Amino acid sequence: MEALAIVMTATEKLPLVICVDDDEAMLGTVVRCLKREKIEIRSTLSASQALSWISSEDVAVLVSDYDMPEMTGAQLAGHARRVRPETVRILLTGQRSLETAIDGINQGEIFRFLNKPFDNEQLRSAVNAGVTRNRELLAMSGDRERRQRREALRADLETEYPGISKVDRRPGEPYEVTADPWSEAAALELFALTAKLEQT
Repeated sequence: MEALAIVMTATEKLPLVICVDDDEAMLGTVVRCLKREKIEIRSTLSASQALSWISSEDVAVLVSDYDMPEMTGAQLAGHARRVRPETVRILLTGQRSLETAIDGINQGEIFRFLNKPFDNEQLRSAVNAGVTRNRELLAMSGDRERRQRREALRADLETEYPGISKVDRRPGEPYEVTADPWSEAAALELFALTAKLEQT
């Protein structure tokens, strides 16, 4: 069992963190600060390039400057939220005003705001917390998808076999489930009911 865990850990992809800033020197500082973390870092001077990566790949965290010429960091975060809601968004800003905060929250549901110049440890901590939050959001979206599949299956079965999802029993009576319900389903020609359903 331990060998399997080691193999799985070795093949897991590192969380992808996108860093975007129109100031090349500041972008380099952000990347240097994060390069020892257990993440894959990709950096760009272009908000459009960052958005392209977010739309085509599983991006865990977006670290963006607020004040950029192509679009603000809040606008980029808003686009990122619409394209990939589970990507966690962090804004770096030299002008931490109430207006900037409101803009970031309203457009991009920002996870953290950090002042420039930033404290290295604070940035690393925010990115690591963002990676953790991304994993939580991915797990929740997986639960939601399974729930939606279950509900769709239940609705399809009810449409095809009216009354199948309702069980009449008196209070206190146990449910009786046979040892092989899948064979009974096949005998009743309920071919949509197979053991594969237990795996969803």
